[in-house]
Amino acid sequence: MSGREIASGGAGRRRRRRWENRAGWWGILRWSAGATAVAVLMVTGAAGLLHGSAAAFSALLGGGVVLVLSALTGATTALAWDHARDLALPLAMGALVAKLALYAMLLAAVPPPSWAEVLPTAAGALAAVGVWQVAEVLVFARTRRSVYGP
Repeated sequence: MSGREIASGGAGRRRRRRWENRAGWWGILRWSAGATAVAVLMVTGAAGLLHGSAAAFSALLGGGVVLVLSALTGATTALAWDHARDLALPLAMGALVAKLALYAMLLAAVPPPSWAEVLPTAAGALAAVGVWQVAEVLVFARTRRSVYGP
């Protein structure tokens, strides 16, 4: 066996592609949550440096809420895929609708803290949504074969 065959798992096995996600929906969740957490921390740091601690906490609040709700949606999809694949799509869509409804309810029913600033909160939330979506699509593209393939 050559070194390349050993590194790829032996003869007859398909060679692993660089950046390939072999963890299915759990891998998508991990990569999306990790990338989003980094983005939220970057926005939080920038808001803190530019506008002070209240802006930093505001950005962390906005991005953190989006991160938690998106992670719950991702975990619902992963669990459904593991236990009831025929229900995965309806549960994922239901979780998405529930996430949006919960976020809207939080915005309408829970008064913001007195220290929260609107623009940093919105920047944190927007960064979280954008990075989550991009990471999810990119990792899904590297997961497709292992999730849906033979």
